[in-house]
Amino acid sequence: MDEFDSLTDGVFYVPPSTIGKTVGKSKAKAAKAAQWDHFRLDGFQQLKDVNEPIEAMEIRRALFNREWELMAGRIENVMRNMNTMVLSAIYNFVHNAYSRQSNNAVMPFLELPTGLIFAGINVPDHDLLFQQIAQTISSSTPPSSGAMGAEDMELDSNTAASASSASHVVVLQSKDCANLKSAQKSMIEQFLGLGIVGAINPLEGGARLQNYDMLVLERWYQSLCESSDGAGEERKQPTLVIILQDFESFDYDTLQDFITICSNYQDRIPFVLLMGLATSIDALHQGLPKAVLSRLQTRKFQMQQSSECLTAIIEDLFIHANVGLMVGSLPLKQLIDQFIHYNFSVGGFISNLKYIVMHHFYANPLSILCDRSLTAQSKALDFLTKGHFDHLRMLPSFQQYVEDKLNGDPQEAEMLILDDEFLVQQIPDMVQGLREYHQNFGMIFDFLWFLQSRFSISLLKKPKRALYFMALEGTLINSSHIPFLQSLVRKLDSNSMMMFVEDWLQLFKESPRCIPKNSTTLENAMDGELIVVQSIRDRMAALLDNVSEDSVTSSSETEDNGEEAEDSSKMLSGGFVKKRKLVSLNVYAHEADSRQTRIAKKTRETARIPKGALGAYTLLVKEIDETISRLFRTYLVCHTSVPLNEIYYYSQITIQQKAFLPQPRASIQAALGQPEVYLNCDCCRPPSGSTGQSLADMVLPTQHDTCILYKLYVECGRMINMYDWFTAFGMILERGQQPDSVEEPPAKKRAVGKGGRAGSKAKTKTIANANKLDQKEVQARFISGVAELQFMGFIKSTSRKTDHVMRLTWGNI
Repeated sequence: MDEFDSLTDGVFYVPPSTIGKTVGKSKAKAAKAAQWDHFRLDGFQQLKDVNEPIEAMEIRRALFNREWELMAGRIENVMRNMNTMVLSAIYNFVHNAYSRQSNNAVMPFLELPTGLIFAGINVPDHDLLFQQIAQTISSSTPPSSGAMGAEDMELDSNTAASASSASHVVVLQSKDCANLKSAQKSMIEQFLGLGIVGAINPLEGGARLQNYDMLVLERWYQSLCESSDGAGEERKQPTLVIILQDFESFDYDTLQDFITICSNYQDRIPFVLLMGLATSIDALHQGLPKAVLSRLQTRKFQMQQSSECLTAIIEDLFIHANVGLMVGSLPLKQLIDQFIHYNFSVGGFISNLKYIVMHHFYANPLSILCDRSLTAQSKALDFLTKGHFDHLRMLPSFQQYVEDKLNGDPQEAEMLILDDEFLVQQIPDMVQGLREYHQNFGMIFDFLWFLQSRFSISLLKKPKRALYFMALEGTLINSSHIPFLQSLVRKLDSNSMMMFVEDWLQLFKESPRCIPKNSTTLENAMDGELIVVQSIRDRMAALLDNVSEDSVTSSSETEDNGEEAEDSSKMLSGGFVKKRKLVSLNVYAHEADSRQTRIAKKTRETARIPKGALGAYTLLVKEIDETISRLFRTYLVCHTSVPLNEIYYYSQITIQQKAFLPQPRASIQAALGQPEVYLNCDCCRPPSGSTGQSLADMVLPTQHDTCILYKLYVECGRMINMYDWFTAFGMILERGQQPDSVEEPPAKKRAVGKGGRAGSKAKTKTIANANKLDQKEVQARFISGVAELQFMGFIKSTSRKTDHVMRLTWGNI
């Protein structure tokens, strides 16, 4: 048992080398061995269940690399685009920090410019965010942003003037700054290690100073300024930016001294601090005293929250289907639940997503077809084997597709099942149909989001990722959410309905999916839907124009002729005017609101429309409602109805749960109850004749001390007496020290006389004394095992009984 005392011994894996060991082999075998280099192929292996050729494995590997590079690039772009405005504001703040101070009142000391970056919880997870901030500040040009604040716009000219001198940035983390000495050392080494051309490292020559002395940084900065141009020296001096990534994790005493030292050197070295905060500004006031806070000139920067980043990532990757591999409902729910209920970590979400992509391409033989650009000339179709065809025909979506074909074309259904060549010809068409489904789904989903945003009812709002998850489950089109939205559309007045149709048409026109064509040929289904919406818009505009002209009957309309003429000119020059209302609705505009109810207003509005126009308008509203319902029921169907969707949708949840939602208690209890399974040793296995007892109840003296204590632990109640526990543990250990042949067979006992019996007793006593355990050793092993159980959370001490411990776990394995 001694060789299994340690469970944490390090081992080293030395991979076999294929170089220099091919002596006696043919060149073909040597080439084959080189092809099977595990590390060269990133762990990809040929799948034996389909007799996959090596060319198919290479295609899977290439698809994986391309797909993950696309996903990682799009995620990085989403994160950068969401924080573009904040990055631009931080850039302007850093480059204008000391130009602003020249206009301030004279103070006995200079205030240290400090930016407070509120990045949300789990700040250590935001390494990518702070890397982008450091890159932005170090660049010579500000990032492009759609809008800037008023203060930033006023100082835009100063930013352009000082942009030629890029700032130098270092990032300090709490793990590298345990005390003031280590914090200054890390900062100075990072600044001096930037490799500035022309700068002199004061550590290489002259007086030897400690690597944490601020004089080192001061001399380095002076040499850096002397190497710059002489013209405009004051404004072209570079700024030294210090980013404290996780402010709450720093030692506050260290931060106080560090900030004070930087403030004292501010007249010689222009420092700028950027602090990453996870909670609120109260953490700053609680961690630093007033004497230090008075030296800071703070400004807040609110970054996008991690939940908003997650929604943007899901929308860009999956809703608009900008990537090839999609995620099914159960894995996506697992990803979102782990994000919300555990850590709010975007980095964790990306890691889980990468594992999904890896498992899909590493283990799924049909992932060779997971290519949106798959055509009849693709090489992947040439390497399909009989095993691939069998896997294709076992897909539930393919079986449903064949069953649907039986009703219309039984011969084609039979060929799909029996003819492999015919199936190969149909695969590109099925992939094309899946691509069309994704594009149509993304466009109509945007229309659903546009429809929901038209109404300001808080209870109606659903997050975008919640709507997408309902669509993946197939419950969206049958839910009560869509009929309720349609009922709100039917209740719109004529002017609001016209504005709604105008915006609806504009949404379709701006989509890259359906662009108005000059010819009558329709390239896809969305082109036809665009024509339908265009027809509805034209008929409604004509109807409302006719009603407006026929309903001018009151004297108040005559008084507003000037305004109507102006609106008519606008309509002729720029199309339909959205702010234009029916003239009949303005008749009662000057009446007191207290004398009108909402129902009375609607009655008067409807009464002004002639009966013939009212009937036509009602039919048009009904057509709009039917069109909306048809769009949702046609293009928002569940992906499981599309053939071969299993190739593009990852839906395995069990492996993902085992990888990212481990159950440590179950694993620990299984290891303590059945150590022979984990240690793979014969000494811990039960005897061959002990089949009556369960494996977990067997207590063998050769097992690990912690395992023995755990098996005694499961037999105890809520309170465990330490002395009884120790006594039982010692008895089991002593049982293991007894010799196997102490008792002699009965036949031998009868053959031995008195003298022989006395000699046997003396021998047994001598052996027992020799094998008797030392009580101090038993006590030390007992204390060590109990400490391990306490560390793993099985027991805890209690003040009720000093000689007892309390049991914390139940439901043993």
